[in-house]
Amino acid sequence: MGATRIVGAGIELWAENWVSWFVVTLALTGVMDVLIAAVDPWSAVTGVTIWIGEPPSYRPDPSALAVVLTLVAVFFLGPWELVALTRAALRATSSDPLRGSALIGRTIVGVRSILWILVVLIVYALPLIIVVVGIARATQPADAAGLLLVIPLAAFLVFVPRLVTFVNVFVGEDARGAKAIGGAWRVSKGAWGTSAGTIVLSILIGIAVTILPGLIVAEVFPDAVVSDAVARTIVQSLLNAVVTPIGIAIVTVLYLELRARKGLLDQAALRRNLARFD
Repeated sequence: MGATRIVGAGIELWAENWVSWFVVTLALTGVMDVLIAAVDPWSAVTGVTIWIGEPPSYRPDPSALAVVLTLVAVFFLGPWELVALTRAALRATSSDPLRGSALIGRTIVGVRSILWILVVLIVYALPLIIVVVGIARATQPADAAGLLLVIPLAAFLVFVPRLVTFVNVFVGEDARGAKAIGGAWRVSKGAWGTSAGTIVLSILIGIAVTILPGLIVAEVFPDAVVSDAVARTIVQSLLNAVVTPIGIAIVTVLYLELRARKGLLDQAALRRNLARFD
């Protein structure tokens, strides 16, 4: 299958399971996002600002509770959501779809492995980061700004299509750390165009689904107060509960297609590996 057929198959997979996946996404990350918005409405409306020293006079101090909740969402609930939805998508393609509490199962045990994979990815990216910083310091500010844009963009275009399936490799093959990254790299060998096309189409779908409601809700609820921040975040959480499972379903179909091309698709082994989360 090409990129368009992969995306189409992913949307069909999502359409068959969208209600349960929608609920799981809301439960794992949507509720927390709304709670964070209630605790720190300024950041929910204006976005996160990073500064050195004292915060600007026009904004309040960041809420310590909101920071703690955000860390929980990023380093615990986010990875948990990835594991749960990826497992559900793989199960939906190989056997009866999961329902109810079975959607969660023991997926929480995969959070630590996902975090470790991300740490390994950061370690691998350090040489590139060092090069970018070194070049930026050695050049004029105007030239450095261009390099800081072009180099990460080039790295994104090269590496993301090759590594986008690493969560599927972990969940479906029980490959951890560098093995998950290496597995994603190997399975996408010779298929950069298919992976890149699939990613681009997925991003366009996400933009199409979210841009108009996002613009409307920003106009209707513009103020950095609790009522507006919570209302905006509720809408955004509902949209994310649609878009996130679609993206995961599409990447899952991409993963299965790439493995099938290499003759590595073993449904029995896949079911055994998924059973560890039951």
